[in-house]
Amino acid sequence: MICKKVMVWFLTALLATNTLLCLPSVAGAEKQDLKDRMEVNQADLVQKEQGLTNETVSFEPPTSATNSVYNALMMSLAAVEYTSIVIDPGESYEFQNTDTVSKSIYSNASQSKGILYDSVSYKEDGDISTVHMDYGISPIGVPGGGTAFIANTGTAALTVKVTDVFTYSTSEDPALERVTLSKNESYRVVNEGWTARSIQHDGSNTDNRRFDYAKYKADGTLSASDLNSIAHPSLGDGEELIITGSTANAVTFGFPYGKYSIESTGEPAYARVILNQGESYQFINVGTRLDTVESDGTSKDKLDYVVYLANGTEASRGSSTTAKPQIAVDRYAVITQVTANPVTYGAPYRNFIARPVGGDAISRVELEVGKSYIFHNNGTLMNPIYNNSRKVGSLFDYVIYKPDGTVNSSGFNSQSMIPPSGYAIVTVIGPSPIIFDYTDDFSWETSFLRVTLSKGESYAFTNVSDHLRNLHSTAKTVKGKFDVVLYKADGTDQSRRSTGNSTFLVGAGKKASVTVTSDTPITFGGIYRSFKASGDDDGIGKTTLEPGDSYEFRNHDSQSNSLRHDKSSGNARFDAASYKVLRLLTSDHFNNTVDPEIVAGGKAIVTNVSDRPITFTYSNKVEALLSGQAAFHRITLKRGESRKFINVSTLDKALDVISVSGMKWNYIIYKADGTVYSQANDTTQLPLVQAGGYAIVTTVSDVPVTYGAVLGIFDVEAADVPTVNQVTIKQGESYVFHNTGSQASSLTTDALDTSRLYDYAMYGEGSGVNSKVDRTGMSVSLPEISLGAGGTLVVTVTSPQTVTIHFNNDIKADPSTEPALLKTSLSGGKQEVWINHGGQEVPVLTNAKATGGIYQFFVADRAGKVIREHKEATDNQQQVPANANIHLTVAATTPAVNFGAPYRVFAVKNNDDSKLDELIELIEKEADFTAGQQGKYRFTPKEDGIYRFAVKEESNFAAQQPIWRLARTLHMNTAKETD
Repeated sequence: MICKKVMVWFLTALLATNTLLCLPSVAGAEKQDLKDRMEVNQADLVQKEQGLTNETVSFEPPTSATNSVYNALMMSLAAVEYTSIVIDPGESYEFQNTDTVSKSIYSNASQSKGILYDSVSYKEDGDISTVHMDYGISPIGVPGGGTAFIANTGTAALTVKVTDVFTYSTSEDPALERVTLSKNESYRVVNEGWTARSIQHDGSNTDNRRFDYAKYKADGTLSASDLNSIAHPSLGDGEELIITGSTANAVTFGFPYGKYSIESTGEPAYARVILNQGESYQFINVGTRLDTVESDGTSKDKLDYVVYLANGTEASRGSSTTAKPQIAVDRYAVITQVTANPVTYGAPYRNFIARPVGGDAISRVELEVGKSYIFHNNGTLMNPIYNNSRKVGSLFDYVIYKPDGTVNSSGFNSQSMIPPSGYAIVTVIGPSPIIFDYTDDFSWETSFLRVTLSKGESYAFTNVSDHLRNLHSTAKTVKGKFDVVLYKADGTDQSRRSTGNSTFLVGAGKKASVTVTSDTPITFGGIYRSFKASGDDDGIGKTTLEPGDSYEFRNHDSQSNSLRHDKSSGNARFDAASYKVLRLLTSDHFNNTVDPEIVAGGKAIVTNVSDRPITFTYSNKVEALLSGQAAFHRITLKRGESRKFINVSTLDKALDVISVSGMKWNYIIYKADGTVYSQANDTTQLPLVQAGGYAIVTTVSDVPVTYGAVLGIFDVEAADVPTVNQVTIKQGESYVFHNTGSQASSLTTDALDTSRLYDYAMYGEGSGVNSKVDRTGMSVSLPEISLGAGGTLVVTVTSPQTVTIHFNNDIKADPSTEPALLKTSLSGGKQEVWINHGGQEVPVLTNAKATGGIYQFFVADRAGKVIREHKEATDNQQQVPANANIHLTVAATTPAVNFGAPYRVFAVKNNDDSKLDELIELIEKEADFTAGQQGKYRFTPKEDGIYRFAVKEESNFAAQQPIWRLARTLHMNTAKETD
């Protein structure tokens, strides 16, 4: 540290008000409650007008002043001493303003020169006044009676100048607690009772440093959020902030040191997904308010979306739009990326369930003029089909039928609601083709199967319906002739004839083969749902799956083909998984009724999971083979049962479930390297398992849960999740947790609010007083704690409500008599002295801020030299260096204050040590006590080593029960190992 005295002359007038006439920027900087923008605007003015340098602040009188005025004023000059302090990079200083009004601290800070600093100014009551991070401007204001912490974060020395109203000292604590977020890394931040302040960070669009955040009120409801943000959200008293890095370049945050609860968490701020063209995702709003799915797309990036009510009825849609869907509570949306550029979509993680879905949000088909088509509503609700007829100036007719075949409605050129399991026949009149939009509840087909044959060409039509049907022709119109052969259901001939009629009947299950004999081509047609047609008598395939059957359907066509299931099977359900190549999944449906789509050259595996047969029809380009492999693993787990689902594919994939009211489960998801990716308890969120990773899922509800995992994408194994992976701790009880694994591991708790509280101390390497203290907390309600490899965690429950803790197999848990913290409650003028026997600086925690308490303290080193003190402290913690002690006092007029510190490294100093008898090594000392009395001695070891103590009776004690007990107490004046 370099100090030097600088004389600065202030020009004052001998006026009754004693008002400053000069240096307006200095006076302005000393007003109370300085605002950040005032400091920025004044910075250049102050340095320019005052000539502030590393040496002297100079003043020259105005040129208009006369000598007499100048001489008169010079008589009133007051000398003010400034002290310069040089703060090297990485150093921190604490400044105390002993005046009653705001004062300024000046510096040579400069952005261009790399002279930067973090600073926090506190009011006299301990509340935060101003916060700066990587600041390059002077001055900063300190409220009257307040304190400022300044840390040099630049690359060059920082020189600050203060008057004698400031006391100052080096600080072990930085001004800001910094957290650097890499991509997909998350932190949880809680404001523990301070005035709302904007969060500081170095996020920037220019530098590609962005993050997601979600802010929650004290009651858990979402109050603000943003995707790919550079905003500075304000965090109020009791509010919680989840921040997640979203870009390749990390973002650094700065929080006033010791004022916020900050911890790493596996919970992201947003549920997010990158969608390529044609990919789809579902977002379900399980929160408490209307919210919007966000994206990083531009005005050139288009999407389709459909928003559904909770019962599955369509509520709204957007087609090839840039607008994002607004989703009310309990509703869900399906989004499909339309344009080529990949786009990231996201929604606040706690409020949305996000999962991949097969198919598109909106499908489109262009229907030609003069042709008729059938649209089937395969869902269970009435839903619409939209069209662009008005836009293109074209007309169509339609008739809508109920499932029993009766007419529901008919009309002209309109969007129409089709009843559940019903169908509509649409005929395009023209003059232009019409595009129809429909959701994944629908399928479509031409209403008439049509083929035009020239002379000598043949075709077979098979009636696949249950009724006698007409086969139509244009023979009468074009004056053509054809031969027709009718076959019985067993394939034998029924009749043959040559005719030119416009219609002839084909019986149910029978076949008609036609051959044109005239020179004029003839067009034949039959109702699409009633006939299959083929030039080789094998044009339409048909396969019936009995309950439990699995079939593999291979598409040998150059285009996609659908498998259409027989609607007569009602709501019979099946599992289906479609692949492009081995383990490259294109779509899947679990316990569903959606017709599978098979891409060109791909295959689909379908399993009948219902109690009745299901018949599928398909193109002659599709081959059906009985399969020994099911489409899905189907695993039903009762309460307490677990399974391990291993993702053996190259894509992230979510599990499925059969939805049942009251179902709940726990899961832990592991990355491919075996580290924990995320976990949740008592949830209905579907686990998304990373490629190469695995998830262990346990049912926790009384209702059994059936899970689905695509076979070939997932392997399933028995899970080794013993019941000891959960402990419930009562008030006053303690447990020790040790991480035996090679990676950090998370422990989760049911302490979601202040009804369940606990103390904790986390230790790294070392043992006993030599334990490295990583983190501590007193009466906290944290839902998750991350424990490093080889680390130890001690937890003591302080609330009447029990706390249940869940952990994985790498964590070993044992009950313990060792509490997490050494604790005391002081009031009424009582005081205690605590000693840090450890080898590092460790905090003593308090609840003063929460209870409105005030305490007095001073920290002294081993020699008794005072390092730091405060007579009216309200901070939540005070740092105590290694081998130093802290003297704590609470006045009689203030509320009681609780104190706590890591039990292994802190001890209460015995104020009566001087009265204790001294034990000397190898020298026997006689003690004479009656039954029930205790004796305390002081022992000071002369060197490092293991010391043994023995107690014996002078009488013949061999035949007696022991009446002596040697107890190690906190009064032993040693940090050496003893036993």
